[in-house]
Amino acid sequence: MNVDNLKSARKSTGMTQKDVSTALNISPNTYKNYEQGLREPNGDTIVALANLFGVTTDYLLGRPTAQPPTDALERLFTEKSFSALEEELLRKYMELPHEARQAVVRFINDATAKALQRKNGTAPQKLLVMKRSLHKVSAGTGYDLNDSDAWETVTVKDTDDSRKADFLLEIEGDSMETTFHDGETVCVQQTPCVEVGEIGVFWVDGCGYIKELGNGCLISHNSSYDPIPLQGTENRCIGRVLGTADVIDD
Repeated sequence: MNVDNLKSARKSTGMTQKDVSTALNISPNTYKNYEQGLREPNGDTIVALANLFGVTTDYLLGRPTAQPPTDALERLFTEKSFSALEEELLRKYMELPHEARQAVVRFINDATAKALQRKNGTAPQKLLVMKRSLHKVSAGTGYDLNDSDAWETVTVKDTDDSRKADFLLEIEGDSMETTFHDGETVCVQQTPCVEVGEIGVFWVDGCGYIKELGNGCLISHNSSYDPIPLQGTENRCIGRVLGTADVIDD
């Protein structure tokens, strides 16, 4: 993999590293390692990257005869009909950093929702902007939460649970079915301990879990999963799960 070509191909589309990792359903650190040359993607991933960026696999592999990517916006403007103002707005949006783009999307979503509410004669929905970890917490086999610096901001509906929460986490796995589901975002109140019978987020030997605290173990609500014993492990409680969050611009 030619890391310079990989970076160039990504930047030509205006995508961030996080955008790519989300599109390919891989962790942000995995894609970051691709661009740093610390990890080589397999053949299927190379094909997926080429399709995502609109380049050839030869270009990503750095073969001399490969052609560099064309500008994504120019291709779009050629294929579709845009006014001069629309082209200018799209160009300015693509130049924004990821967090600024998120802010623009939140503003548009909020403005659209308020316009619809005015049209329907309903009261505007109160919203909150909260931080959510880029690392999903497992309700199945565990997930590493050590890299705690990776966060994104999301907009959620203002509820009792979201107001009490310190941060949000997305669930990955099915071991807490039917209480919580794969892909749901939960509200977490940071605390070093929870009571037996409460659901919390726990760190055990380097992996993060959302589980019910039992007597000396962590309990899954899906009977297909065995309890996780705490004795003899390095563990700590990260927080109490208050409930699910209704994410507006997930």
